[in-house]
Amino acid sequence: MHFEWQPRRRVWYTPPMTTLRVLLLLVLLATRVGGAPVPVAGPTSVFAGGLAGPEGLAFLNDGTLAVGSTTGLITRLAANGSASTLANTGESLAGLTTLRDGRLLAAAFGGGRIWAVDPDSGFASVYASGIAGPNFIVETRKRRVFVSASLAGTIVDATGGVLVTAASGLNFPNGLALGGDGYLYVAELGLARISRLPLSPQGTLGPAEVYATGTPLADGIAFDRRGNLLVVGQDTLWVVDHVTRATTVLSSDPLFEWPSNLAFGRGRGFDKKSLFLANFGPALGDGTNVLRVGYTLRGAKLSR
Repeated sequence: MHFEWQPRRRVWYTPPMTTLRVLLLLVLLATRVGGAPVPVAGPTSVFAGGLAGPEGLAFLNDGTLAVGSTTGLITRLAANGSASTLANTGESLAGLTTLRDGRLLAAAFGGGRIWAVDPDSGFASVYASGIAGPNFIVETRKRRVFVSASLAGTIVDATGGVLVTAASGLNFPNGLALGGDGYLYVAELGLARISRLPLSPQGTLGPAEVYATGTPLADGIAFDRRGNLLVVGQDTLWVVDHVTRATTVLSSDPLFEWPSNLAFGRGRGFDKKSLFLANFGPALGDGTNVLRVGYTLRGAKLSR
């Protein structure tokens, strides 16, 4: 008997066009351009109170959070919210930044000085002086120290206490942040925008370009792990999408009282997916607390 083998035919199921459209819509709703989830701000709560006009805050290398004040007092906060005195500069303080060597730099806006604080002893000494309204400080991978000089409209290279104007023509430059793309980002408070300046391997800054708009009285800025830029100002928390550069309001919580600076949780016991905001106060110095805001992503890795 003769048998002739016939190959099996595969039958592919093609869903109706309506089903395909629904599936595509669900994918688009679940993701944004680039496939990353849309960042979301969670609940806001008071993390620590009893402070005098907190404006700057920064995590120290020992895992605690340092907060400056209008009285010059720098308070150290543990993960449970307990407070202790770190140092007192005697001058109203703006931004704080921790250097790679562990020292804390504090900008004294009115005094035109940058203070360096030893986090172990609390000893404070003048790091640099003669800056027109120092507001915020960053340190690059190559240990260049840049300061926003708000009153002069400049960015000053203050490395080692020697002042060199690195960029000019800015409108009340305030918060600073280093991007993973090789740019220094600056909040131009007077123009409600974020600009950025290319940072060369030699540590010099190129011309500024507008990065994002729609951030009235932009003050503090910080990057999340995906490269989105968080901005606080005028009782609002915004996020600037790292792909589209679209600015979106994340929160305008009633607890916001002119938050001036923000930092992602980093230390021991701190939630890494939380933002900590210093409430400077609507009368520019009458705030009393630090807020904690939930967030869906961690902060950017430190440029160390």
